[in-house]
Amino acid sequence: MESVDDNADKAASRTLGQTLAAERERQGLSRSDAAQRLHMSAWQIEALETGAYEKLPKGTFLRGFVRNYAKVLGLGADAMLGLLPEEAPRDKKPGIVVPTQNIRFDPIGDRLQNPYVKAGALSVVALALGFAALYWVFYVRPTQQGGSVTVTRKPEAPVPALTPQKAPEIVAQAPAPVMPEPMKAEPPKAAAVKAAPPKVEPPKAEPARAEAPKPDAEKIKVGSDGKVIKFRFKGSSWVEIRDKKGKVLLSRLNPAGSEAEVAGQPPFNVIVGNAPEVQVFYDDHEFNLEPHTKVAVARFTVE
Repeated sequence: MESVDDNADKAASRTLGQTLAAERERQGLSRSDAAQRLHMSAWQIEALETGAYEKLPKGTFLRGFVRNYAKVLGLGADAMLGLLPEEAPRDKKPGIVVPTQNIRFDPIGDRLQNPYVKAGALSVVALALGFAALYWVFYVRPTQQGGSVTVTRKPEAPVPALTPQKAPEIVAQAPAPVMPEPMKAEPPKAAAVKAAPPKVEPPKAEPARAEAPKPDAEKIKVGSDGKVIKFRFKGSSWVEIRDKKGKVLLSRLNPAGSEAEVAGQPPFNVIVGNAPEVQVFYDDHEFNLEPHTKVAVARFTVE
């Protein structure tokens, strides 16, 4: 088996790319396999093996690629670096080559001038203000208006404990002995005596009793000056009368058969219960309650 130094001696007569490609093929690796192990692209492996150094980074990065490729293949890194041609680019300030596109670094001030950036920033600010307004409306404002509400419960009255009551004792008493009643001796029957029939006197006529005079019907009179409104009650009725100042002149339950007379300054506000059983006279003229009655209650105003 050939050693690493023998492989390096044989590689001295070949270029760097040929040496790396020959060792890769000897190990049965494709360019994709080598690229996967080096975390590189297959076209970078191809450029390194074909000597197209202009497609690769310069200086330290190129030397790093060669060193890592040699380690993966098991070759001496220093020997492979010695095969790197002098004409290969060796800039002290290596540049980074991106195969797809160039990276553009714009100043922050230029980025803020972009209309899309401005629109995005304004949208974020508007959303933040909207969420803040909703939070204030639904959470902060109700707390300020309602304030704290303290609910206090009244202490419940203690429930008295139920104590079992003893059932009343029933004492059976023996029935008292029943004594037989003594036999009454019947008196001897007297001889039948024929007596004369008694005289029947005709009843004497009693003098007629004088009937007690009926008490006069109850009459109530309130006030003396002003217009007069009178009531006659065939049945019991509640009446309330107020004058023009709202003062209550009469407010009572009037029994059946009674009368009431109220004098004062009109207009009178009148409420009459059980109106069908009441007659009203205002200024000596009968007042019809039927147009003002609903469900047996009359409400009206007279001037």
